[in-house]
Amino acid sequence: MVEDPTTDFFAWLEEHGPEVLPDKARGSIRFDLDAGEGRVNHWYVAINRGNVLVSRENREADCVVSTEQRLFDHFALGESHVITAYNRNDLAVQGNLPLLLMFRRAFPSPPGTRDPRERVRERFAGRGIRR
Repeated sequence: MVEDPTTDFFAWLEEHGPEVLPDKARGSIRFDLDAGEGRVNHWYVAINRGNVLVSRENREADCVVSTEQRLFDHFALGESHVITAYNRNDLAVQGNLPLLLMFRRAFPSPPGTRDPRERVRERFAGRGIRR
């Protein structure tokens, strides 16, 4: 079991962001995560053409996402989806919404999810596809 999914997610993102985010992506996103008892955890992500920098700064950003810490933990584990939460008003977005739509690629898929292309390859394995 992961002890701090959010911290683990952002550590992973800084290392692997260029693999999951588009090369041409540019902008900054700040996540304001309500940890309860008046505490807010800030995560600032700067994206610039494949380079991803993460910090705990509370600074101006092109897109600001506000939600509960525990819900973000579910995003970080692939157990919830950002867009579903947005549609339910479980998170608020200020600024550049398309940047968040692009960023959602960084979140993991739900546990047990497989790439549909793999399923097709398995299904037709051993069968010669004639052209």
